[in-house]
Amino acid sequence: MSTPGVTAEFIARVLLQAGFWLPLAVCTYLALTPSPPESLFRLSDMLLHGFAFTYLTFALGTAHRLRRWWYAALWMLAYGLFIETMQSFEPARTAELKDMATNMVGIALGLLGLRFISDWVRDVAVRVVAIVIRNP
Repeated sequence: MSTPGVTAEFIARVLLQAGFWLPLAVCTYLALTPSPPESLFRLSDMLLHGFAFTYLTFALGTAHRLRRWWYAALWMLAYGLFIETMQSFEPARTAELKDMATNMVGIALGLLGLRFISDWVRDVAVRVVAIVIRNP
């Protein structure tokens, strides 16, 4: 049987990983579907790209404890290139250099968050899970 600390750490790690993989799946769907649904919030495409890549870069590094910043950067850069390449084959979509440039700015912002607050976010996640599993 495992101790509550190990259980809280395990559950927190699973939740953090889900916090990366589920949004990644949603972003991939939205990027590759011929006509994505109208946004609930009328935000600019550039703002959406920037936010998505900031969040995904931060979430990737936090969830998978990537200690070398360039692992997250390369992974997300490859993802951005994949998305833009796939969009170039979809007649209703276009691959644009400005999207890739915005993705790179988002990656850089995500790396800043990863550098300064990812350990804190992981610690808070473990503490919150520990509180929840002790008080069912």
